[in-house]
Amino acid sequence: MTTYLQHHFDAAEPQEQRLFQALLQEQDPEIMGLINEPDPTSIYNPIIRKIRDTLITDA
Repeated sequence: MTTYLQHHFDAAEPQEQRLFQALLQEQDPEIMGLINEPDPTSIYNPIIRKIRDTLITDA
């Protein structure tokens, strides 16, 4: 989650910032599942995609 905060949160539209805040309310296993196996139908998919892309780029 720090990855998203450092690289994307400040530049995100308010709607995306609210969505990220909602994602933080989810249970850790749910979040990890979305990161490890993205669900294209998830409302969080745009954020998860940015997190995954940043993790790959930073690796």
